[in-house]
Amino acid sequence: MQSFPTPATPELEDPRERVRYAQLLVELGELDEAEREIGELLEAEPKNLTATNLFAKLKHMRGELSQAIACWAQIHAQSPHNERTLMCLGSLMQFAQSPERGAAELLAFGPCKGNPVAQLELESVFRSFLAHRSEEARAACDRLAAKHRSKDRELYKLAVLAKAWICELSGELEAACRMLESLGTERGFETDTDRVLALARVYEKLGSHADLEKAVHVFHFLERSFRKMSALGKLASLYHKLGDDELARLYGARYEEAFRRRMHRPSKAEAARVLARRFLPLASLAHHPLGGGTFSDAPSLRERALLAFLGGDHAAARELFRRGGELLDTKYEASLSVLEGDWDTALPGLLVALERDPDDMRVVTMLLDRSAAAEEPAIAGVFRSPGVKDRVLANLVAAVRASPLRSSLWRDASMLHEILGHQDEALRCAGRASALEVAAKRDSQTVGRVLAAAVFHFLGKSKGLIHQVWVDRVPAAPGRGGFLSTDDILGNVTFEMKQSIRNTFFAVREYARSRFPLQTGDILDYGYTYKITKEDERSGGTSAGLPTALAFLSVFLQRPVPQDMAFSGVVIADAHDVLVVRSVGEAEYKAKGAFNRNLRMVVLPAENRVDLEASVELPGAIREEIVRYVRDLDEAVELTFGDDVWVK
Repeated sequence: MQSFPTPATPELEDPRERVRYAQLLVELGELDEAEREIGELLEAEPKNLTATNLFAKLKHMRGELSQAIACWAQIHAQSPHNERTLMCLGSLMQFAQSPERGAAELLAFGPCKGNPVAQLELESVFRSFLAHRSEEARAACDRLAAKHRSKDRELYKLAVLAKAWICELSGELEAACRMLESLGTERGFETDTDRVLALARVYEKLGSHADLEKAVHVFHFLERSFRKMSALGKLASLYHKLGDDELARLYGARYEEAFRRRMHRPSKAEAARVLARRFLPLASLAHHPLGGGTFSDAPSLRERALLAFLGGDHAAARELFRRGGELLDTKYEASLSVLEGDWDTALPGLLVALERDPDDMRVVTMLLDRSAAAEEPAIAGVFRSPGVKDRVLANLVAAVRASPLRSSLWRDASMLHEILGHQDEALRCAGRASALEVAAKRDSQTVGRVLAAAVFHFLGKSKGLIHQVWVDRVPAAPGRGGFLSTDDILGNVTFEMKQSIRNTFFAVREYARSRFPLQTGDILDYGYTYKITKEDERSGGTSAGLPTALAFLSVFLQRPVPQDMAFSGVVIADAHDVLVVRSVGEAEYKAKGAFNRNLRMVVLPAENRVDLEASVELPGAIREEIVRYVRDLDEAVELTFGDDVWVK
């Protein structure tokens, strides 16, 4: 689908409408125009958190991870009711485990902000706990609580919650429950969000019917008072545990709808509302499944037509567009005919649209594409008319300047110049289009590039993140090939991870020579290089084993890995030709990151299935939609390259 800057219309001046328009553009893959739209909105409203979140999603999808993370940090800092105390406790625990990470972050956030003495006191609590001196840690919490009770109520609360959390982590759930309930009897803490969330978590762990009912009461309060999306997921899970399947399904459906909305995935109703105000060719929507959703008020005639189209009823949509009779309805009726391949019916309506609205570059590109495919004198005649020619050319030149790497823009410019008799300019634009098309094909089929599902930790929160691992090869001198040296592992990675990468390389090399002997006869003729992106935070651990293995295999076989899939898993060599995939941590956040990135699939270890299905971080329907599980590298290879990989 072509991307063009489109002038704002009065109906879309409402920031909410502009966000919905940008969300639909993102869903359709029009990232350039979506970024322009949301960027303009943020210039006018820099504190618009929904727009900031969508901008972060755009940056995540483009792989501009540092900017995405900066946006997420801004959102957490500005969001109301974001459980700052619980996040601060998580940061303290993280800092106690890894002092080199997050010191500045912790000082700049939460109740410890501007109070390094309090931070040091709380650090010592968690250092004691991690050293298995829990009694000492709890006593320190008591001293801190007594010290700050009358002077600083936030630090007092933090000390009490820290002690309750330590009890919870130690398995002393009844003690944690008593502390949190007692805190609720004090003025100012009756409905404190941090306290009630911690209490609900403890109630759920206690697990009796009465305790689960108490947890339900807490999450109803949070959902009612603060519209917390996560409360819907918790309520679905709690009602399931209580045996109330009807309420579990009800809250599960509400959670899925809210989750999709939070992830900027528009429903049919939201798409119809946007499309009723700005024209988008219907062909671009034909293969994009959208959720249901409902209108808050009665839909207009055009919205009903668009809903009919999105529901697959083209005949009803056509009749409703015809009844509408306005220019936008004419565009949609013609667009529907184009989708059905009926250009004889479509052409008159599109030509009328071009004459009456030559600034609609989506109509322009539809007609130019048709002119390139088949000679249509009527199309050339309208483009040459004085009222159309200059405006279309000026708009197309502006679009090329705004997105100079879009090959389709250059192709349209070439066709327009040819129609206008500018042969030299037509040839120049066609040459640029061809070069960009070759580059785009090369980029889309890059061998050795794989998306890895990871988790980024900041402000005590876990955030799913998709980044790349790259593998390349260069010819080696005889007898010097087939190896990956430590110096050829690039990026900000720990020494232990470098050793893990080299171990994976050796295991996959032998696996490939055993499984694919014909395709890997030259495997020892090359030297290999590995790089992991996201360099502003050190990467460690072994969960990148699966994407790393597939990147090596991609180079060994010279087969590209689809760029709409992400992977995470620990790879263990059981034998030279048997590589198993073992579980990873925080799989639910990795799946969320893949969904946020609009990927088709995330591949995770089969050992993570039980934990993932028990987690409320991801709605069940979305988990079934996006997650696939593998037990070994054979299964991952088939998912990645197709089940005919063994015979081709």
